[in-house]
Amino acid sequence: MKIFRSLHAKILLGYSVVGGLFILLVANALVEFRSVEGELAKQQEVVVFYDAVRHARRLEKNFLLYLRISDLKEALEKIDTAIASLDNIRSSGRWVQVADSDLQEVRRYRDALNALFDTSAEKPASPEQLNQVYLAGLGVIKLGEKLDGTAKSQVAAVLSQHDARLLQTIGAALALALIAGILVTRSVVRPLRDIESSLQRIAKGETERLDGREAGSEVESLTRSINDTIHEIEVRQENQARSSRLMALGTMLSGVAHELNNPLSNISSSCQILQEDWGELPDAQARQLLGQIDHQVLRAQRIVSDLLDFSRNRDLVRRSENIRSLVDEAIHHARNQIPDTVTIHLDIDGDICMNVDRMRFQQVLVNILKNAVEATGGHGTIQIRGWREELPEGRGATLEIEDDGHGIPADCLSRVFDPFFTTKPVGKGTGLGLAVVHEIVTQHGGTIAVDSGSAGGARFWIHIPDQSVEAQES
Repeated sequence: MKIFRSLHAKILLGYSVVGGLFILLVANALVEFRSVEGELAKQQEVVVFYDAVRHARRLEKNFLLYLRISDLKEALEKIDTAIASLDNIRSSGRWVQVADSDLQEVRRYRDALNALFDTSAEKPASPEQLNQVYLAGLGVIKLGEKLDGTAKSQVAAVLSQHDARLLQTIGAALALALIAGILVTRSVVRPLRDIESSLQRIAKGETERLDGREAGSEVESLTRSINDTIHEIEVRQENQARSSRLMALGTMLSGVAHELNNPLSNISSSCQILQEDWGELPDAQARQLLGQIDHQVLRAQRIVSDLLDFSRNRDLVRRSENIRSLVDEAIHHARNQIPDTVTIHLDIDGDICMNVDRMRFQQVLVNILKNAVEATGGHGTIQIRGWREELPEGRGATLEIEDDGHGIPADCLSRVFDPFFTTKPVGKGTGLGLAVVHEIVTQHGGTIAVDSGSAGGARFWIHIPDQSVEAQES
C-alpha cells in the first residue's frame, strides 16, 4: 500500500501495534483478575459457612456446660446463617458441589438444636437427645471442612492458572512487540544503511548517484536531496577546477616565460656579439661567449626538465638505501649552490635505511636543500635529522630538514606544494620544485609536511614507510 511507503507511517504502525498489545495485555489481566475475584468470593461464602458452623458448635458446648438458653438461641442463629451461605454456594457455581444430603445434614443439625432448645426450656435434655445433637453437629463440621478444603484447592488452581495465562500473555505480547520492533527497525534502518554504503561507494568512485527507489517516501526525498547536492558539488568542483587550471596555467606561463626569457635573452645577446664581431674577437672572449650560450642552454633545459618531471609518471625502483649516504650525495650534488657561509648539521644514525628510488629521492633532497639555502639568504644553518618510527602510514624512516631562514608566511603554508605556486619574484622560479617533491613522496606512499614559526625558519618533515615484502617481490 502506498501509505506504508512512508517511514512515518511505518513507525506509527509499529507504535500502534505495541500500544494495542499493551491494551490487550491490560484487558486480559483485568479479565483474569475479575475471574480470580469471583473465585475468591465463592471461597468467602465457604468461609462464612464454615465459621458459622464452628461458632454454632462452640455455643452448643457452652450451653451444655453452663445451661444458658441464650447460647443455644445464638447457635440457632448461626446455623440459619450457615444454611443461607450453603444455599448461596449451591447456586453460585459448579466448582463446589453441594448435594441435597449436605443441605439436609445442616437442617437436621438445626432441627436437633431446636428440639434441644424446646426441651431445655421445661426440663433437662435426655442423653439420647444430646447424642443426636452431637452427631448432627459432627456431620456439619465435617461438611464444613470438606467444603473449605475444596474451596482452597480450587482457589489455588485458579491462581496457578491465572499466573500461567498471564505469563503466556506477557510472553506473546513481548514476542509480537519484538517482531513489530524488528520489522519497523529494519524498514527504517536498512534504507539508511543502504544510503551509507552508497555514499561509501561514491567516495571510492564506484558509483556517482544514490539509488533510493522502493525505500520509502522520506528516504527517496533524502536520496534526491543528496543526489542534487552531489550534482551541485560536482558542478562547483568542475568550475573550480577549470578556474584553478586557468590560474595555474597563467601562473605557469608567466613564470616559465620569464624563466625562459632570461637564458634566451643571454643566448641572443651572445650570438649577436659573435655575429657582429666574428673574426675580430680574441679566442678567449669568443670561448667565453660560447660558454655563456652553453650555460644558458643548460638553464633552459633544466626549466623544461622540471616541467617534464612534474608531468612524467615513471615507475619507481625502490631499494633499501642508507639515509646518511643519500643525504651526503644530495649535499654533494647541490654543493655548487651551497655557499660556504651556510652550515649544514647532520644528526642521522649511519645504520638507518630508507626504502626509496635512489635517483628520484635525490631529486627530493636536492630541491628541499636548494630552497633551504635560498631561504637563509646564503648565511645560516640547516639541520638535517633522521630516525625510524611507527606511524599510521606504517613503520618507516623519517627525515627532518630545518633552516633558520626567513620562513614561510602562514597564508602560504597550505599552498607550498601546489603546482606553479611560488613565493619567489616573477622570473625567479616556476613553482614546480616542491610540487615535484610532493609527487615523488606520494608515489613512495609517504607523507610530507612543512611548518614555519612566526620568528622565521622552516621545517620540512618526510616519512617514507617500509615497502612490504609482497610489493618488493612484485
